[in-house]
Amino acid sequence: MDSKEHNKNIVEQFSKQAGGYTSITSHSDALDKLIEISSASKNDTVLDIACGSGIVACEFAKHTHHVTGIDMTQGMLDEAKKLQSKQNIKNITWQIGDVENLPYEDNSFSIAVSRFGFHHFLNPFKVLAEMKRVCAPNGIVLLVDVSVDDSKIRKYNKMEKIRDCSHVAALSIAEFATLFEKNVFKNLSADFYLMKIELEEQLKASFPSDTDALKKMIIGDVGVNDLGINVTKENDEYFLYYPIHIFSARK
Repeated sequence: MDSKEHNKNIVEQFSKQAGGYTSITSHSDALDKLIEISSASKNDTVLDIACGSGIVACEFAKHTHHVTGIDMTQGMLDEAKKLQSKQNIKNITWQIGDVENLPYEDNSFSIAVSRFGFHHFLNPFKVLAEMKRVCAPNGIVLLVDVSVDDSKIRKYNKMEKIRDCSHVAALSIAEFATLFEKNVFKNLSADFYLMKIELEEQLKASFPSDTDALKKMIIGDVGVNDLGINVTKENDEYFLYYPIHIFSARK
């Protein structure tokens, strides 16, 4: 798939998902970890790439001087502006744009962050290179995304592509480390948390190509964990536990 077709696919998917994305409560999990890891302060200017509905950008704005959020989906930016207004936050700028070619000067931000975006990118190396370019010397770059064991990636990706056709591929921990190594960062570190989502809540905010097949795949993984998300059944409800890794490094 070429980038133009893929970007069109992303916009179509996330225009549909925009309204329900912020409503998933676990999408607001562990924001405090990002603030702590980045040592964010009022001296910082932040870039949030593929910012989606603005959950991360709004949190950083409470702790820093200014945040810029960039995304290619206008519907998501509209939701971000609603969240900003609801939280009465003033120090955010929203911009529509392509994260492979960021429209900012070199060394423009002290913190660059991307959460839940890298599994959608056709060229994650180039995106990370752009994040490094616009980050100031000794600034920090944070990548937050699902990262499953190598042995489970194939089946996980199959599941996610049914759930969201704009999914490209989850990266393993080793692949994320290689991205940072090839882009020549300093002081790479990693943190981890589990994001718990109830199956029906997830489905309400998704637009699967085959809902029945997706549910069958997930429910059939209880006690097996071939998908890498440790599906459990609790009081007739099914819960997915996404392994989320937070990678951070200095320019």
